[in-house]
Amino acid sequence: MSEAHMSKLQYFVIIAEQKKKKRFLNLLSDHGARGIEVVYGRGSMSPSAIAAAFGFAAEQGKVCISCLVKTETARELMSILYRDHDFDKQNTGIAFSVSVEGLAF
Repeated sequence: MSEAHMSKLQYFVIIAEQKKKKRFLNLLSDHGARGIEVVYGRGSMSPSAIAAAFGFAAEQGKVCISCLVKTETARELMSILYRDHDFDKQNTGIAFSVSVEGLAF
């Protein structure tokens, strides 16, 4: 893989409720994501007065979806998640991307 090509890749991750898995997989697929991986998890938060005081909801079923996308696509996906899927609100999901520039394996 050429150095110029590598610098344009992002490792993109979405963590959200399991019931939203299909819509996020479709979104990633529609935007040319490669190497999509899905991992199911269980949130560790238990309902408590402290959690309620900070506005955290005790959601148990989570899905972690990861993939590789172009840098421009990662920016576009992040905008879509915030605009159309309310990722700017509490307890809706987390998304992030990390550059894979210089990654060696």
